[in-house]
Amino acid sequence: MYRLDKITLAPFTWEQAQVYLDWVNQEEIAHWLTRVLPVSPLEHQRWYESLVQRQDAVVFSVLDSESGDYLGNVWLWGVHSVHRSAELRILLGPHAKGKGHGTAACQALLRFAFRDLNLHKVFLYVLNHNKAAVRTFEKAGFVSEGVLKDEFFVAGKYEDALRMAAFP
Repeated sequence: MYRLDKITLAPFTWEQAQVYLDWVNQEEIAHWLTRVLPVSPLEHQRWYESLVQRQDAVVFSVLDSESGDYLGNVWLWGVHSVHRSAELRILLGPHAKGKGHGTAACQALLRFAFRDLNLHKVFLYVLNHNKAAVRTFEKAGFVSEGVLKDEFFVAGKYEDALRMAAFP
């Protein structure tokens, strides 16, 4: 477990995955994830099983350090041992918005990535117009690397994505 101020990173459990399934099927959250189709329970089970077994991914639950409440997930995807890089992905539930949990979760994961995994770079993609998320990532230590034009097709139109990165 990794603790940073108001949050703790812990193993992602199957019970928490059931809450996560509810979140990804909410319209607003699906939009930010660039999902079009709802996630079925079987698809979700397969995703969870493959995620926790991957050798190139590390997934954590984000917990409120005081209450122990499950807030969401943060993970490193595509951990590359030669390039020493990985993609950060995060999804917090609707009740965690605007409380600094996203920034703290990203900072804790970066600490783990740089200290424990000896990574050199952690990058992410965010919809360019998601200004709240961009601010969260900047506060966590990420800088912009560039804009990817028409990178995602979301809600019937193409959206630009911002690629951001953090270094030790």
